[in-house]
Amino acid sequence: MHRSGTSLVSSFFAALAVDMGDRLLPADVGNPRGYFEDVDFVELHGRILTDCTEDEPGHRDWGWTESERLDRSRLPAWRDEARALVTVRAAKGRVWGWKDPRTTVLLDFWDEILTSEGGGAFYVLPYRFPWEVAESMQRTGAAGSLYHPEYAYRIWTFYNRQVLDFYRRHSERCLLVGANALLRDPARFTSLIRTKLGLEIPEVSLDQVRDRELFVTLPPADPLGRIVAVASPECARLLAELDAAADLSSEGLWDGTPPDGGRLRPAGPVDVSVVIPCFDQGEYLVEAVASVERSAPERSELVIVDDGSRQPRTLEVLEALKKAGYQVISQSNAGLAEARNRGLREARGRFILPLDADNRLLPGFLESAVAVLDAEPEVGVVYGDLRELGGRSNRVTPPEFDLDALLWANFIDACAVYRREIWETAGGYDPGVPAWEDWELWISAAERGWRFRRLPEVTFEYRVRPDSMLVMAEREGVRRPVREYVYRKHHDLYQSRFESMALAGHAEALALREDARALRASRDRLQTDIDLLSTAYHALLKEREVLLQEREALQQEIPPEIPPEVPEILRQDWDGLVGEHEGLLAERARLQEELERWRERVDAMEGTRAWRLRNLAVRMKRGLLGRRG
Repeated sequence: MHRSGTSLVSSFFAALAVDMGDRLLPADVGNPRGYFEDVDFVELHGRILTDCTEDEPGHRDWGWTESERLDRSRLPAWRDEARALVTVRAAKGRVWGWKDPRTTVLLDFWDEILTSEGGGAFYVLPYRFPWEVAESMQRTGAAGSLYHPEYAYRIWTFYNRQVLDFYRRHSERCLLVGANALLRDPARFTSLIRTKLGLEIPEVSLDQVRDRELFVTLPPADPLGRIVAVASPECARLLAELDAAADLSSEGLWDGTPPDGGRLRPAGPVDVSVVIPCFDQGEYLVEAVASVERSAPERSELVIVDDGSRQPRTLEVLEALKKAGYQVISQSNAGLAEARNRGLREARGRFILPLDADNRLLPGFLESAVAVLDAEPEVGVVYGDLRELGGRSNRVTPPEFDLDALLWANFIDACAVYRREIWETAGGYDPGVPAWEDWELWISAAERGWRFRRLPEVTFEYRVRPDSMLVMAEREGVRRPVREYVYRKHHDLYQSRFESMALAGHAEALALREDARALRASRDRLQTDIDLLSTAYHALLKEREVLLQEREALQQEIPPEIPPEVPEILRQDWDGLVGEHEGLLAERARLQEELERWRERVDAMEGTRAWRLRNLAVRMKRGLLGRRG
């Protein structure tokens, strides 16, 4: 499965002097040590699996679509090309192999080809916990997981069913290895390679090839596995079957016993109530609840509000959480403000922490916030830094509290701990604010004299998604009417601080202008890279046309079945030409993918608030110059 430790295992084999290919997929930010994937196999698998799937939602080049139909009757048409690739790789006379997770859905296809060639074919099949695979896919933005987080578990199940089936039929030639267990006992893995596969290999330390920041594992007692076990029971059952069959099992490294949601529904006094509104974000909700389980001290409460979800997967998750004992309240869809209000009406805590369903709370924040609020009665709100995940990966540090800056624009996320009376005296979150309702609540608190305290620590993880509510609100032009509404509601406060607020806005505009200049320089560099890639792409197209013409000429001169009397030098020329042509095709595909990634990055950059403000600043500057003229 993708993101399941295949790069780790492949780098280990490469260190053992196994030939993993001459043209490997280049390293990138998602895997700076490289993927160890043979470009020829990757490109071939993409074409095969796209041919064997229908045009429907999913990831056709992974062999998975929502219907999970894979037309294997089309595979024979690809045998000759696959055999030719094997012939080229085997010609070196060395122990060789390849890595591409997509091989998983083509194991029988390749096994028939490899064994028909008379060589020994062995398979190393790593598997990883589904929740870690899903997290890794979301962190790297793999395969559109930011739009469809529910796909990760379905694809994991689809792939690993086939892994287990193939292993059961060919266990004598396979190693089924829990990637998490490999990290615990690398010596056992090395021993299995020698004893079961019969390969003579030198001693290599796994620490030489492992990047601990990339392959992150959770402790066995982590609550996420237990919550996934009730929310995705099929995954848990399949994982248990893999563990039972594996040569190197992950058994004991995860806990599949049902969680006790009652722990977060205490009968006695409650210090902090965590309120999570949810609307069609079931797969993210699982991670949010697990983060509360990790982070909530004693005398904490969790209230989940289903704001009229309709997505079937979300409804399954909500029902599973309810059966596990968590407090889940359902209502007709009324929007984020009303969903939070509903949860707070049911909550009993002295202090409140709103947590969005797609975000994750970090340990330590609640204890620190409660300590501040108990020690300093004048402080009403405690907030801190956040760490972005998904579309970006950065630490964001908001400024120390400044009322004038807050009146100009919000810089405190909704995920802050505050006193319940702030919500009560403000009349709750205002449903008249369709977005940034937390901003209006902070203004109400400041208006009543409450102090704000920033903690110098990362307090939660904020998921950056291309279809988040704030992104959609920006696109739909909601910001301006929200500002006007807030200004009118707090007219006296704004009027009394107009001059100082305007100065704060001017300072922010200057800072944004500097950001815009930096963004412009970055965009220019990106455009240069795109132009270079485009030039290389068109050059490859021209070379491809020349190669096609040369191949056509050679095909007319040399019969398809080359007679034995043809000199070896001609055979080599022909094989070299074909190999070079296929390599150029793969390189062209790689460049095209790289070009698309650059375009996506540029589009994402141009969609940011800073870039739009830069355009606004440019228009304002032009207007000023026009008036001066």
